[in-house]
Amino acid sequence: MNTNEMKSKFQHAYETLLTHVEEFLDREKTTLGEAVQQAQTRLHDLGELSRDEIDDISSEFAKDLKEVGEQAHELREGMGDALKMDAMYISAGILERLKMVADQTSVELIQLNEELAERIREREQQSGSDKEEQQDV
Repeated sequence: MNTNEMKSKFQHAYETLLTHVEEFLDREKTTLGEAVQQAQTRLHDLGELSRDEIDDISSEFAKDLKEVGEQAHELREGMGDALKMDAMYISAGILERLKMVADQTSVELIQLNEELAERIREREQQSGSDKEEQQDV
């Protein structure tokens, strides 16, 4: 068997192993370890590969699973960090906007108080004038 045929044979066996593992995980709800063992048994039962070849393919499969798991873990951590940063940025942005609104509200409240105080003074002055006019009459 030449190199390309051997590579094709192993690639097919790897894909078959993966298919069987998925099947056992989905249909029979087994653990990953049990699913791999059952998939190895199926590959052996097909009789196309030796026990050593199945072990080599299984080792490669396990290595690939570990790699994918590590990448998924790193991705989750990276996404978590990014979300924390986004939350902090959003919180800081919201806080800054609230401060601006509060500052504007404070200014407006001060102005309103000043206007009310001015109106009260004007009314008091007007009331005083009205009383004086009544007394003059």
